[in-house]
Amino acid sequence: MSDSVTDTAPAAARPSPQRGPNGRQRLHDGLLALPDRIGLLLANPWTYRVALLVFVLMGAFFAGILHYPIVDGQGHVPYGGTIAPDEHRHLANILYYAGLPLTNGPVLHHIDPGDLAMGEMLRFPSYFYYYVMSFPVKPMVNAELPYSWIVIALRLANVLFGLLGLVVLRRLLRTMGFSTAVTVLSVIVLVLTGRYVWQSAAVSYDAPSMTLFLCCLLYCARFIREPRWGTLGAMVVTAGWTVLVKYTFLPFVGVAAVVAVGFAVQRDGWGVLAHPLRAAGEAIRTRTVRTVAWFLGFAVVAALLVERLGVNLLVYRQFNPDCSKLHTHMQCLTFAIYARNYDATRTHELAAANGTSLPAPDLLEFTGRWVTTYFQSVFFYRDRTTVWSVDPLVAALGSLVVIAAVLLVVLSFRRFFGSRTAAWGTIVTVVYIGATFVFNLRTLLQLDDEYAFSGRYVLPVVPILYALLIAAAVAAWRRLPDWVRAGAVVPALVAVAVLLLVFSAPTAFFEYARTPNWYTDTALDHLPRWLTGYTGEVAP
Repeated sequence: MSDSVTDTAPAAARPSPQRGPNGRQRLHDGLLALPDRIGLLLANPWTYRVALLVFVLMGAFFAGILHYPIVDGQGHVPYGGTIAPDEHRHLANILYYAGLPLTNGPVLHHIDPGDLAMGEMLRFPSYFYYYVMSFPVKPMVNAELPYSWIVIALRLANVLFGLLGLVVLRRLLRTMGFSTAVTVLSVIVLVLTGRYVWQSAAVSYDAPSMTLFLCCLLYCARFIREPRWGTLGAMVVTAGWTVLVKYTFLPFVGVAAVVAVGFAVQRDGWGVLAHPLRAAGEAIRTRTVRTVAWFLGFAVVAALLVERLGVNLLVYRQFNPDCSKLHTHMQCLTFAIYARNYDATRTHELAAANGTSLPAPDLLEFTGRWVTTYFQSVFFYRDRTTVWSVDPLVAALGSLVVIAAVLLVVLSFRRFFGSRTAAWGTIVTVVYIGATFVFNLRTLLQLDDEYAFSGRYVLPVVPILYALLIAAAVAAWRRLPDWVRAGAVVPALVAVAVLLLVFSAPTAFFEYARTPNWYTDTALDHLPRWLTGYTGEVAP
């Protein structure tokens, strides 16, 4: 007796021998065509628009429910009152600038020692975000609006920065040569990436600086494809503004720009950079307003960078001067990060002097811990001090994803260098992630602790990594025999759907945020208890 369906079906329901193979063939062809149909759906403009809408809704939602710190801009900066990384210090600095007269400008000449709890502000290179965001806050403070309104307004402004980052990312990936389907899928995956959503829904310079960094990369990619002085100028200007908002981008915009110019010159020769004055004159004649705006942007950012980074380097020999070079050591101990680093350095030095230093870390073990921490903190709302652990099954699934990604990189490495823009993107991504790894290892060796261990530090290149991996996966899929693809397409799509669900921002947040300190009182009042896990009473 056969186990086939056709042999056990009623005679009237059995397909004829002539039509059976045709039915199986149609199913076979339909399964093979399914990925192409999904690709057409991704290429539909409305898919991209819906992705942007979903991001805005999620960003606004998290901006309203995430617990926020209570600061006053006058030195009161309680670290324990915040969930978002360093939001307490960002808010305090914005409120400090908002309390100053407009005539003061962005450059500070004096701060009270008690204000150092907000950080060293006199020569801090990444001050510009605080200064700009103080303008909308000033009238809100003068109107005595509730403090919560100010925080939510600043968070929503950052959601807009995150939205703009998605728009720029789409243009960047298309310029790099990725298909519309791969580009939109990369945007969708970034929209569902928790760290990007939560970063955009908090008050910090991370979202605007990442958007500016992507703008710089966009002009780098455009220069590789079509070298022009105007594109080079836009690359330099956006790089300057990126560094002004967050100075730690300085080496990475430098690498991106130098490699882009190198690829263009290697293909077309140095003639691409000939006749700059002629190019500037033509741009002024044909695109007067836009060209003048770019020149003004360059002049302003150059002046601000010279005042801050240039003077810091000349006077203090550091881009970001140590607090003790501007204030007394005792005053600087008010600044939590300075005190932390000082204590860690002293402990490390004393241990070295007494011969009780910790043994050098095992590089392989450190690498595994680093990858695990960064992967989890990209997709889950956690950092190095988080006490809860990711579910073991979810962690195992994440490990499989990392292993699959590594295999794709190894097997498709040559593909990443198939075009100049893809090679450039690969180099920028590898340098960025590699530099972060080296920085963390160096910090561990110097301070015997894992400070600045968080996926948010590599987030700016994560979307490029997404696109490279998705393109490699599509290429590997197409190389499979038809019979393998027909049998694997449904399980593969189910696996992708499970991954997107398990690691998406809402699932990754509410699965673990089960205590009231994650939420505002308003959120605890209005969100269902099964979602927050909180069953107590909200304080009036």
